[in-house]
Amino acid sequence: MEAILNCKTEDLEDYYGLLGCDELSSTEQIINEYKIRALACHPDKHLDNPRAVADFQKLQEAKEVLCNETKRKNYDVWRRSGVTIPFHDWQALNDSVKMSMHWAVRNKKEPMLEASDAEIPVTSQAEDLHSEQEAPRIPSYDAMPSARDYCHRRFRWAADTPSTLLQKFRNYEI
Repeated sequence: MEAILNCKTEDLEDYYGLLGCDELSSTEQIINEYKIRALACHPDKHLDNPRAVADFQKLQEAKEVLCNETKRKNYDVWRRSGVTIPFHDWQALNDSVKMSMHWAVRNKKEPMLEASDAEIPVTSQAEDLHSEQEAPRIPSYDAMPSARDYCHRRFRWAADTPSTLLQKFRNYEI
């Protein structure tokens, strides 16, 4: 109990940081990062360093947790909860305690790039601009929004779907 009360955020395990990867990294990326770091800090290469064995064991533990799907999900929930309990102690708690902490869990990180759709044909920027200029849309009087609707739509830009040009820019296609 004393260890839990005296725990600081700096003392908590950061397996992603230890392996140099991210919450969105695939298992293959995690294994590759592990191999690189394992070769660099293997205890056989650092015989004079007394902490080499402990550091290597932490590296192995990070790989084991992040490569096992269920352990990784538990680790992600613990990490996003922000609770200052070491991961091993949190894992030892029964599931009812973990379930009662649903309020503390933050949302999962969203990927920066969208998955590419094979159905959407890739066109050049000039073709997009040319097709937009060919067919100008003139709305009828009945279809024109009122001033209130205009302001509402104008300031809801985040909810609207981005244009194809913006999607290409975000996906590094331009």
